[in-house]
Amino acid sequence: MKTIVILLVLTHSLGFAVISQEKQAGNSPCESSTGTQTEANACARHKYKQADSGMNRVYEQLMAELAGFGSDGKTQNKLRQAQSIWLQYRSANCESEASIFEGGSIRPAVYYSCLASMTEERTKRMREFLAVTIQ
Repeated sequence: MKTIVILLVLTHSLGFAVISQEKQAGNSPCESSTGTQTEANACARHKYKQADSGMNRVYEQLMAELAGFGSDGKTQNKLRQAQSIWLQYRSANCESEASIFEGGSIRPAVYYSCLASMTEERTKRMREFLAVTIQ
């Protein structure tokens, strides 16, 4: 039991160290070339955050564009509902994919890579939809 507590403390501390290194460096954790699992995990997390930020920008653009489709807001509400359900699906799907690595050091990289990949695909589809609405 004592060993588990120590491992949890070390793991938690290591996570804060990675986050603080990212903030101090001000650059991508993907630029490191030492190739540790911790760095791979941080890189995957960074790529996911970038993908999520990009998706949120496209989502906001699409919501603004859909405001012009009827004054009742039904179209926007449908997108809002679809996005909410999609976010739940993305989370459940990536948890499922990463679950086979539960307890392993690679799990965060698998999880965040899945999130990034699914988010990039969703962003692509929303961009295509946005292009159609603008025409």
